[in-house]
Amino acid sequence: KVEFCPKIGFAGHFKLSGADNPGIVHKLTSVLAVNSLTIGNMKTSREEAPFGGTELFTMEGKSVAYEPLASNFDWLKIKEELQEMGESMNCDVEFDDITKS
Repeated sequence: KVEFCPKIGFAGHFKLSGADNPGIVHKLTSVLAVNSLTIGNMKTSREEAPFGGTELFTMEGKSVAYEPLASNFDWLKIKEELQEMGESMNCDVEFDDITKS
């Protein structure tokens, strides 16, 4: 029996918060997938905003990329893409390198 345990080359923590929009999960996870990241774990929640009657959505989790990383892998570029996506949907997006954590 051969066991294979891939080595994580990059681990990132992501958090999105803002007004709930159709397709919000798909858009964030698509940016991760295009950059060869998989979801390690993720949770979502919704709550009523204190003012205005809108629903606030939060999505938080861990994404990983396994070794060998692509030669053009750049987590700061991914962070920028996620933040631009968030701005287009009026959401705040954080993405941090937690590889050494």
